[in-house]
Amino acid sequence: MKKLITAINIEWLKIKGLGLIYIAIVLGALIPLINFIPSFFKPDPITKESLKYSIFEAAISGSSLKYFTFFILLLLLIIAANRIAQTDHKNNGWQLMETQPINKFQLYFSKYIILLTLTFICIFSYFIFNITLSLAEYYIHPNPVKLLTFDMVWMLKTYVRIVAAILGIAALQLCFSVVFHGFIWSFLIGLLGLASNIYSVVEKKSFFFNPYSSLYTFWNAPEIRDLNHFISHSEYMSFFWMVVFLIIGYFWYSKKGFKNAFLNNKKQIAISTVLFIAGTGLLYCIQKPKPYTSVGSGTTITGTLETDLKIDSVKIVSKEFHKKIGSVAVKNNSFSWSTTQNLPLDEYILEIGNKKLEVIMGSGDWFDFDIHVNSTRMTFNLQSNRKSDQVYNKTKSSFGIEFWLALENQNLNNNPEKFYELALSDWKDNKRILEDFADAENNALSEGYKTYRKQLMAIQYLNEINNYRRMTSWSDPKFAAPKIFLNELNENILKPTPLLSKNDDYLQFKLDQMLTDDDHRSNPDSILFAKINLLPQGKTKDQLLSKHLSKSIEIQTDSTVRNKLFAAEISKVNGTDYKKMLYSQLEQINISQKGSPFPDLKLLQDNGSSQNLSKYKGKYIVIDLWASWCGPCKQIRPVFETRSYQYRNYENILFISISLDQDKSKWLNYLKTKPSNIPQYWLENAEQFMNKYKIQSIPRFIILDPEGKIFNFNSPFPDEDNFVEALDKLKKY
Repeated sequence: MKKLITAINIEWLKIKGLGLIYIAIVLGALIPLINFIPSFFKPDPITKESLKYSIFEAAISGSSLKYFTFFILLLLLIIAANRIAQTDHKNNGWQLMETQPINKFQLYFSKYIILLTLTFICIFSYFIFNITLSLAEYYIHPNPVKLLTFDMVWMLKTYVRIVAAILGIAALQLCFSVVFHGFIWSFLIGLLGLASNIYSVVEKKSFFFNPYSSLYTFWNAPEIRDLNHFISHSEYMSFFWMVVFLIIGYFWYSKKGFKNAFLNNKKQIAISTVLFIAGTGLLYCIQKPKPYTSVGSGTTITGTLETDLKIDSVKIVSKEFHKKIGSVAVKNNSFSWSTTQNLPLDEYILEIGNKKLEVIMGSGDWFDFDIHVNSTRMTFNLQSNRKSDQVYNKTKSSFGIEFWLALENQNLNNNPEKFYELALSDWKDNKRILEDFADAENNALSEGYKTYRKQLMAIQYLNEINNYRRMTSWSDPKFAAPKIFLNELNENILKPTPLLSKNDDYLQFKLDQMLTDDDHRSNPDSILFAKINLLPQGKTKDQLLSKHLSKSIEIQTDSTVRNKLFAAEISKVNGTDYKKMLYSQLEQINISQKGSPFPDLKLLQDNGSSQNLSKYKGKYIVIDLWASWCGPCKQIRPVFETRSYQYRNYENILFISISLDQDKSKWLNYLKTKPSNIPQYWLENAEQFMNKYKIQSIPRFIILDPEGKIFNFNSPFPDEDNFVEALDKLKKY
C-alpha cells in the first residue's frame, strides 16, 4: 500500500504542470456559468403560482446534470487520460519508472486513481459552482417559490452515483491511452463512444456491449428520487467495464502488447478464452432486463406531500366510470393505503385535492410517491415495482415520428406503396422498442402490460389503415394493405386483454370491422346501429353501442335529431354505468350547444359589490374565462383588450373577463399590477361551474346572445381570424 501511495504521489506531481486540475475545474464550472450568468441580467419568469423548490437541487439536477455527465465528464476523461499517458510515452517515462521498486500494477493503477481524482474535482466543481451561483441568483432575484433547503443526503447520493457511472469509461479511456502511443487513437475512440450515445438517445436504443452505454442509462434517469435504489443498472454496468478494462489495460501494458498478454501460448489462449466466455456470460446476465416481480396479493400505496394546501385525504378511483376503490387520510403530510382485494391490472387515478395522478396498477404492486402540489400545479417522483410500466405509459407512443408526420400531413394519399412500406417499417421498429424496453434500473415491462401495449399498437395501425382507405378508396385494390402485414396485425389481437377490450381505439376498430366496403359507401352510421342491435346482450354489446351512440350524438348539430336518436338507442344499453355515462354526455352537449340557456352567474367586482350576468342582456357578451396562474391566459389578455377596443363603438357587443381563481386575493393582486378597461369579475365556486360544463382547460372564450343564451360555447381565440369574422357578423351600426 505504501508503494501504491508513493506511485500516486509521483503521478500527482507529474500532472501539476499539465494544467489538468484547472481544466477539470473549468469544465465543471462551464454549465453552471452558461445557465446562471444570463439570468443575473434577465431572470427566468417564475410566477408565484409555481411550485416551491430548492434552488440548489434545481441547479444541480435535471437537464444540467444530464448534459454535464453525458458530455462534459466524457470530454474530461478523454483529455485527462490522454495527457496522463502521453507524458510518459513522450519522455520514455515508462521505462524509467519500471526501474524503481514499484510493480507495474501499482504504476498502472496509480494513473487510474489520478484520472478518477481529476473526475472528482470536476464533479465537485460542478456542485460548488451551481450552489454558489444559485445562491447569488437567489439574492439578486428573490422569489417566494425559491427555497434555501439543502438536502445533504441527496447531494451525497447524487455525487456518488455520478462517480459510479463513469468508472468503466475512465478505465477504458486510460486503457487505450496507455496502449496506443499516439494521441489520436484514444481521442477517436472517445468521440466514437460519444457518437454511439447520441445515436442511442435519438433512436431510443442502447447496445449492451457498448461500455459507454452507462451514460445513456444515466441520461434517462438522472434523478435518484425516481429510482428504487440509487446505485442501479448504469452503475453496475460501469463497475463491470471498470474491472474488464483495468484487467485488459494492465496486462496489455505489462506484457508489452496484446498478443503477449493474452495469446502468447496455448495456456494463455485457453485462459483468455475462458475469461472471455465468463465475462460475456456475466455481461449478458447483468444486461438482461429484470422481469417484473409481484410482491404477492394486495396493493400498497404510500406517499408524502409537500404542499401549502389543506389536503385531508387521497382517493383512489378507477379511470373507467370513476368508481371509488379506496380512500386514505393524510396525516403529517403523508399517507399509506393498502388493500387485500384482488385489483385487476387497469388504469387508476389518485385524486389529491383537485389534482389527478394516473397509474397503471394491479394486485401485487407497491407505490411510493413524493408529491409536490399547490393550487395550480403538481409534480411527483415515484418508486415502484411497476415503475417500468409507468415510464413506458408516460413516454412512449405507438408511432414513430416519420410515420406520425405522414399521417398528419397526408402526403402519401397518392402513394399507397410508400405508405404501407413506412407503416410496416414503423410497426417493426416500435415492436422492437416495446420488446426491448426497460427502465433506468433495467426492470422489464410486466408481461400483462406488454401484451396490452402490443395489442393496442396493432389496433392503432389497423385503425390508421382504415382511415387511409376512407381518404383514398375502399374499392381500389391498390390502396389495400399487404395481406402479410394485415395478418400479422390481426394475429396480435385474437385474444384481447381486459384493458384493450374497453379501449376507445379497439372499440372503433370493432365497429369498423362490422361494416363491409358497400356499407362504407352508403349510410354506415344507421347500418352500424342495426348491426350492433343484433348482437347478444352483454358487456361487448354495451361497449360498442355506447361508443357508437356517444360519437353520433357528439357530431349531431340538431338537438331534436340528437335527442330522438338518443331516446331510440339508450333503452338498448343494459349496463348501468354505460347508461349514466351516456346521459351525462347528452346533458353536457345539450347545455352547451347554441341556443341553450346559460346560467345567470353571480359575479363579484373588485370593489366588493356583486351583480348577475343577466345585467348585460340585450347585447352579445364575449366572455374571457381565465385565472392569474394561467400563463396562456395572461399571454392572450392583451389581444383580448385590443379586440375590445376595436369593437368599442358597437353598442350591441361587450367584452368581459371572469376569473376562475380559487383564491380571490390572487385575482385582486393581479388587477392591481395589470389594470384593465374591460369589466373584471371573479366567480365564486368556479370549480362547480367548470365541472358542470366539462371545461378542462383555460383560456376559454364564450359568446352569449342578447337573450343570455349560448351563441358559441367554444369561440376561436381573439388572435385568430375566425374570431374577427364571427364578431363582424354581429356588428350593429
